[in-house]
Amino acid sequence: MIDVKQIRQNPDQLRQAIALRGVDSKLADVDRFLELDAIRRELQQEIDGLNAGKKELAQLGRSDPDAARAKGQELREKGKQLETTLGEVGDQWQQILDWFPNFPHDGMPEGAGEEENVEEGVWLPGTGYLPTDQLGTGDHSTAHMPARPLHGEGDFEPKPHHELSPTMGVDTLQASQVSGSRFAYLKGDVALLQYGLQQLLANELIGRGYEMMVPPLLVRERTLYGTSHFPEGRDQVYAIETTNVEDATQLFLVGSSEPSNFSYFMDRTLQETELPVKVFAFTTCFRSEAGSWGKDVRGIKRVHQFDKMEMNSVCTPEQSEEIYQEFGQINEWLLQQLQLPYRMVDKCGGDAGYLASHRQRDGEVWMPGTGEFMEVMTDTNTTDYQARRMNIRYRPNGGGGLRYCHTVNDTGCAMGRMIIAIMENYQQADGSIRVPEALRPVVRKEILEPQAEPAGKGK
Repeated sequence: MIDVKQIRQNPDQLRQAIALRGVDSKLADVDRFLELDAIRRELQQEIDGLNAGKKELAQLGRSDPDAARAKGQELREKGKQLETTLGEVGDQWQQILDWFPNFPHDGMPEGAGEEENVEEGVWLPGTGYLPTDQLGTGDHSTAHMPARPLHGEGDFEPKPHHELSPTMGVDTLQASQVSGSRFAYLKGDVALLQYGLQQLLANELIGRGYEMMVPPLLVRERTLYGTSHFPEGRDQVYAIETTNVEDATQLFLVGSSEPSNFSYFMDRTLQETELPVKVFAFTTCFRSEAGSWGKDVRGIKRVHQFDKMEMNSVCTPEQSEEIYQEFGQINEWLLQQLQLPYRMVDKCGGDAGYLASHRQRDGEVWMPGTGEFMEVMTDTNTTDYQARRMNIRYRPNGGGGLRYCHTVNDTGCAMGRMIIAIMENYQQADGSIRVPEALRPVVRKEILEPQAEPAGKGK
């Protein structure tokens, strides 16, 4: 949620933000909001005036009790009418406010989609960063990416991940019998790959002083509203039936630990000396993937249930940009530890995720089997947008009034996607997968040999 005072002072700035972010102007109607805002303030002034009038009744009551009672009844009835009208106007006012996006960073690229995203850097194992003159927008750097797996031996045509994964312990066929489409079992060595990824990143974060959290995965509506996953992304969330438990309040499965982690600080006032808070969590996540039916239906690139390592920070306004960059550095550290070819992209207004985004970048791994970059991590600075909705504030060291915190979040590692990125980049001509050196202490193998699918499946 943005500062209403800023809307009143500079509505054109908000109109520009709505256009840049591609938000439906019928939902984010600035003119109607300003009309309602003026009505709301007038109604509140009338109510305040009535309250002042009630105080004067005490004096009237001494001289004319009957007149005082009649006047008091009149003021109460008028007050109820005004309160009812104020509530109706306030609901409309709030509905529009909820659709206003965060004010974007001055450097956020203009554009409607991923074709206008700007490449910040491209890194190749054994080569390092590409020269800046080889970077551009959209898929510009694709021309400089390898056609063969960099960790494969010999010259062979690489397979896409959805052909490799069934022989590596990824079983979507049996999962479809158990849960339906877009679910998977990970077993054996491929499950150990995920365990290794979890340990690798967790150990790095603990070493940097981050605090680990194990948060709830079922949350109330306010939690998802607070992080701005509601109302915009409501169709992506699983709602859970709660009539068979002691509290029938509607619950939802999280699509990230971000809402749960930040809600830990909801309605709290922190001391500036406590900031920045840096936490991480490894959780299972759930998304309906509404609107993507028929897209990426093979393999585990786009699924309903997935595991993810999330990094989050609650900080001061002066710290948020630094933490945004720190999260990006951790993203690159992990990708370089895994020796995966990747790029970091500065996302344009039309592709910058949810309404809370002030600026956002993606980490994308090159996939030689499918010939594309694939997003595996996202870093977002939401400034005070989420903190305003969740009422997370801090008390400055130098005194003065309370201030809203800033929040920064990062998908440190989307496990399923990172696994298939490893498969495509470490595949060999015989269908085996070489294990990245950083994961061998956990997997305890250098090569994963392809296995036949269990008999009787998918025939």
